[in-house]
Amino acid sequence: MTQPSDTPRKRGFALLDADKMRQVAALGGRTAHAAGRAHQFSREEARAAARRSVEVRTRRAAEARAASDSNSPSA
Repeated sequence: MTQPSDTPRKRGFALLDADKMRQVAALGGRTAHAAGRAHQFSREEARAAARRSVEVRTRRAAEARAASDSNSPSA
């Protein structure tokens, strides 16, 4: 019986080199668009997604600052 290692072995898509992975992903994207199954963001959807992303990043950065301030010893 084999012993589990600390680092998991790469399997499937992760085994491919970066260029081959890019080619496979691009082919999948082209196929999805050709079949009409790919989502096309409208300008409004893209703006809303960007706004939410900025809000989340800002909130997380503030939380991280607050956590590091509370963990650091006061002078």
